[in-house]
Amino acid sequence: MILGLMLAAMLQQAPAPAAHEYTDLLKVNLTDLYNKYVAEHQVTEAQKKELKELFQFKDFVGKAMDGRYVNFHQPKEKGYKPAKVLIMSYIAEWCPNCNYEAPYLRDIYNKYNSRGLEIVGRSEYSEVDKMKAVIERHHTPYPVITGSVIAYSERQKIRMETFQYLLRTTIGDKRTWGTPFSIIVINGDLNNPYVVMGEMKAEQVDPLLEKALGISAQ
Repeated sequence: MILGLMLAAMLQQAPAPAAHEYTDLLKVNLTDLYNKYVAEHQVTEAQKKELKELFQFKDFVGKAMDGRYVNFHQPKEKGYKPAKVLIMSYIAEWCPNCNYEAPYLRDIYNKYNSRGLEIVGRSEYSEVDKMKAVIERHHTPYPVITGSVIAYSERQKIRMETFQYLLRTTIGDKRTWGTPFSIIVINGDLNNPYVVMGEMKAEQVDPLLEKALGISAQ
């Protein structure tokens, strides 16, 4: 009887699972966002050059955790391999909504990769070994680039230092951490991507992919 009461009390104290965070697709113009950021901040000429590169998602080019070199959207950079549709997603290993979304990203990659879909993740505010464990747990088939590396207890120190934070807050994302945060580029049009500030809605993303990849609706 006592043991049963103790177990019941422990269950009542257990934290509830995080809620899903589904959000709508939003189409943005990166030139407008760049100009908005520059107008609202004191930016030097040297910083403007760096920002222009970041607003072309330079942080999704490079060596992934599994050793693959990733470049699906920078024609002037080495290793360029164009994609009909490119999804770039900022993620964190401790983020429940990133973990909720991982199976969906895995499934659409496996379904559409042969038709021209590429997905690249970028790990932010995370420890590499823990992110690798998440990748293994979800059987993630697409590459994940190492971004900011820091212990969970220390992540607040660098929250505002990433381009991901700069971009999403310029758009108007009010979340503290803002993962997942995904960018969808159609046919290489980097200036006019879709963004998703949260988990993707399959009923919106699937038709977008099928149209862009030339797949007839069943």
